[in-house]
Amino acid sequence: MSVPALATEPVENDLDQPALRLLDAGLLLGPLAYLAVDCSYAVRGWDDGPTAALHVLAAALYGLAALRLVTLTRGRLQTVLLVVAVLGIIGNAGVGENTLHIASGGNDLFDEHGAANVFKTMGFFFPLTFLLAAVSLRRRTPSWWSPLLALGAVLFPIAHVANISWLAILDAVFMLAALGSCAAFVRQSDERV
Repeated sequence: MSVPALATEPVENDLDQPALRLLDAGLLLGPLAYLAVDCSYAVRGWDDGPTAALHVLAAALYGLAALRLVTLTRGRLQTVLLVVAVLGIIGNAGVGENTLHIASGGNDLFDEHGAANVFKTMGFFFPLTFLLAAVSLRRRTPSWWSPLLALGAVLFPIAHVANISWLAILDAVFMLAALGSCAAFVRQSDERV
């Protein structure tokens, strides 16, 4: 009985086409959903329960976008981006849950200390995901794309921590333009292969 030799070259685990299409759709649907959420917060207030419920769903869609960006990177940065993206997805959904909790008469975790500091920190991993993606993909995208995504990543915490509705909506438009066009770049590069 012979023992097969181990492969010396790494085996790449590619995602199936339906999974890639779902992640590509997240690049458009995530920021589009967040634009709707930011518009709703602007009209209904930053502590609106129904908008907070939509926020949690939009966070899941945005999570797909973040994971797609992870698949477009390579090496150690991909590993770092994966960890940051997962923390960011949890943090983004957590902020929506906190708002839902406030709307239901509960306490605001942003006003708490101790263990709540972990929660407060998690939210910043969400924009950090896009800032890291902008840096890592700058050589693979048009020259305007990375600065636009980086601008959206930087404006996100400014608008949302300070509850500046018009800036949150503007930021959502920037993110929609950057991530929505990323989906087009991905499709074009897939068609060339």
